Amino acid sequence: MAYCDRCGNFDESHRESMEYPKDSQHCIQDYQPELYYYWDSPIEEDYSWRDAVPHADCLCEICFDILNEEKKIKWNCASC
Repeated sequence: MAYCDRCGNFDESHRESMEYPKDSQHCIQDYQPELYYYWDSPIEEDYSWRDAVPHADCLCEICFDILNEEKKIKWNCASC
């Protein structure tokens, strides 16, 4: 279940858990099942956005890419 804590985009599993019908106004606006969703906590990843968005555990690829372009994603790997 993925829900972007920054913009509100969500995937199919979140839609099902919230019981939103696919044709509702809320779904039309924020239902983005084709996006990739990134997690920062509690999983250890090669990136962290905690300084930029401290309370977000999940970001959609749009918000992640924006933060990365703004150099607000900290990469933890040596090859990055």
